[in-house]
Amino acid sequence: MKRLVTAIVVALMLTDAVVALADVKVDRSRVKFKMSSDTCPSLSTGTTVKGAGRQRSVTTTSTDPNGITTVVNYTRALGKATNLKTGKRYRFDYRNSFAVSNTTANPALYTGTMFDLFSLVRSGRTRLENGFVARFTTDLGPSATFEPLYSFGDPIDFATGSPHCDPL
Repeated sequence: MKRLVTAIVVALMLTDAVVALADVKVDRSRVKFKMSSDTCPSLSTGTTVKGAGRQRSVTTTSTDPNGITTVVNYTRALGKATNLKTGKRYRFDYRNSFAVSNTTANPALYTGTMFDLFSLVRSGRTRLENGFVARFTTDLGPSATFEPLYSFGDPIDFATGSPHCDPL
């Protein structure tokens, strides 16, 4: 009987552990971008770069026993790009990750940190590299704000989120 009770307790603990495991969602998609010297001053005047590639995004959502939900995302896109003015070919590498949590006082608002990097490389030489680390606040929908902690290059307009030299 003692063994049966122990087995039931262990089974219940394992069931709770499985329920507590995070929900993981993996999305794969194709991405395209077009950027020009009009929005990216790091490009030579009159330059337009067009790119396409594949993207993989992994989002993990977990909720602790207190009801705090944490969402962690890692996205990476790789592909090829072409300078439409010169015909030169590039490879691009885009990486973005964030970890945000809500509070019991405000369960619809998530805050945390976001890291972002976009690079355009030709024959081993970096042509363009932009990135940032920011305090990220979102409702996990259309509302998102970025408070830059560190940035290099000219990635985005932090007030609006509009891209400059980071088209993805």
